[in-house]
Amino acid sequence: MSTRSTSPSKILQLQIERLVHRGLGMARIEGKAVFIPAVIPGEFVRIEIEEDRTSYATAKAIEIINPSPFRIQPACPYFLDCGGCQLAHISYEQQLVLKKEVCKETLVRLARFDPGSAMSEPLPSPSAFNYRSRARFLVQRGKLGFRAWQTQTLVQVADCLLLKDELRHALPALQELIAQFPGQKDFEVEMDLDPDSGEIHALVLARKKIFYRYDNGLFRIIEPPPKTMLRLLSFTQANPGQNEKLVELVSALAANSRAAACLELFAGAGNFSFALAKKMNRIVAVEQNQNAVSLAKLVAKEKQTENVEFVARTAESYLNQALQHKSRFELVLLDPPRAGAKKESAQIMRLKPKSIIYVSCEPSTLARDLKFLADAGYRLEKLIPIDLFPQTFHLESISLLTRAA
Repeated sequence: MSTRSTSPSKILQLQIERLVHRGLGMARIEGKAVFIPAVIPGEFVRIEIEEDRTSYATAKAIEIINPSPFRIQPACPYFLDCGGCQLAHISYEQQLVLKKEVCKETLVRLARFDPGSAMSEPLPSPSAFNYRSRARFLVQRGKLGFRAWQTQTLVQVADCLLLKDELRHALPALQELIAQFPGQKDFEVEMDLDPDSGEIHALVLARKKIFYRYDNGLFRIIEPPPKTMLRLLSFTQANPGQNEKLVELVSALAANSRAAACLELFAGAGNFSFALAKKMNRIVAVEQNQNAVSLAKLVAKEKQTENVEFVARTAESYLNQALQHKSRFELVLLDPPRAGAKKESAQIMRLKPKSIIYVSCEPSTLARDLKFLADAGYRLEKLIPIDLFPQTFHLESISLLTRAA
């Protein structure tokens, strides 16, 4: 390994030690960490330093001297330009291995929390491509695409291999649709494949929200029915095939807890609620997005689900109320955003449920919250990684914790 200075524009040769957060490879020069995209642990690479800071440097690989046996030719022509995929140069089987290693290393490094044998192998996605039923595009000056890696710059695309085929076929019509907004500077448009009806809708997020339905090769403006409108205005998982497995795993863990009452936080539009309703007597599902709550109530009416109470409040606010009223829940299920549940974890600890199921999409905040709950007397029983987003660095996980007797 070279020991020369890491001044900008230096060309150096080094070996990649491991993969870290955001799919970056890490190496060291004179003890300083250097982060490089599109490399694989074990590879010898020639790099060019792009930015040299006090504690770390960033670089780009200009030559792969000894390629990893897991290196493949990326299927996407926009790889390295588009910021959507970071691991498309790695075989899918090895992506799973590396994602697990990154998750475990993050838990140990940030929280000194080693999951040990509680952590299982990642659950692979049924499809490594063509899995997304929903996507949000950036539009700049009439061009449609995604944001470049770590910037706001547009990368214009004519296709995306992660999208389900139905959405890929509708992309030319989406390009025609945005041509109707020549005066708009920058805006976003979301395209969604409804799993129930099979219809494709688009939501233009410009000066105002405009709804469209894909019909005979064109997007036509519509006045959407309530369920369609609420779905487009709410968060839904973008990999429906893998989401089914996620829901099955969570509902099985909930059933095994033998809890009669469950408090579900960050419940969204009821992604877990309706499966849980078949397993226990009472569920309070708390979500701050009013559109998601309205959608959940509409679906509950359709399904005639009567043992779930959907509440439009923040998790923190509801937990304060539950503590004041000394409410009892044997199980707490939470599925927070990437920021995690720092404040809520402290409140949950005071609520003293027997079991906690924590669904995470961000290992760094999971590490913080698991450490807090472990210090409060909860034991990690299971940690199940589940890959909802192949070709990317993202990794979902399900953690089951139980309160020590």
